Amino acid sequence: MTLKQLEAFYWAATAANFLVAAQRLHVSQSTLSKRIAELETQLRTSLFDRSGHRATLTEAGEQLLPLARRMLGLADEMRSRLTEGGGLRGHCRFGVGELAALTWLPDFVAQSRVQYPDLVLEPFVDLGAVLEQRLETGELDFAVVAGYSSRSTIASEAIAEVRFSWAASPALVGEQRTVNARLLQDTALITMPPAAGPTRMLEHWLAVNNLEVGRRLTCNNLAAIASLIVAGVGVGLFPQGWLKQMEARGAVVALRGRQALPALEYTFQRRRDDSRPLLASMRDLVRETVDFNKPSPLW
Repeated sequence: MTLKQLEAFYWAATAANFLVAAQRLHVSQSTLSKRIAELETQLRTSLFDRSGHRATLTEAGEQLLPLARRMLGLADEMRSRLTEGGGLRGHCRFGVGELAALTWLPDFVAQSRVQYPDLVLEPFVDLGAVLEQRLETGELDFAVVAGYSSRSTIASEAIAEVRFSWAASPALVGEQRTVNARLLQDTALITMPPAAGPTRMLEHWLAVNNLEVGRRLTCNNLAAIASLIVAGVGVGLFPQGWLKQMEARGAVVALRGRQALPALEYTFQRRRDDSRPLLASMRDLVRETVDFNKPSPLW
């Protein structure tokens, strides 16, 4: 019995399917299946029932899963304690939203290379709902997204708050500096898609303040949204760190609502059944480097 065989079994048992498990281990699906077959031969029992459309764990497989998780955790702990560079190695796939990608993600990757030179990071940038789904199916090790997950299989830990402010081109709003019903009827509101955390927060704010939007322009790229707002196409939200930088240049002006926009909480999310030391190390490093107010290098 080898650690590679146990890794193959663990990921096949916890990922959405064998293909995802093979991708997580960076091996072919045939190699993954071979390692599992070798483990079954050594244990003299079947670990998966392959009779249906999707392989499921047998009773023996269910019994082995917590033991394999414990064994792999102990191996990680030994590497962490006894090897240089913290012992983290292999590949780590994680997800972040676009705001993170445009602010603190480069610092996080750079610090990880210094502290864990043998660990290869693979970031994926997408909407929070998509990242949560990929996390649940085992495609990602962790994700940093807005809000807390409603999925029972995912644990969420708060790591940062982000405040947004209304912004518009001075050419569009002239001397007006307040967000009211008339402005939202006469001017396009530019937002991220409905599943994005800032958009969900904004929709709640609009409902609380009994405000309706006349025209909407939805875009899935924050940099493009910023450019559209600067060009006077409509109004929208900026992270306060971006707003200060662009307001100082005269590109936009800040607008005020009757009530301040609520802070948007971001969380570190992982699967509840995944207790590998890797995740605690990554969570701590995220907390060290996270800064959603960092000015964007794009402007």
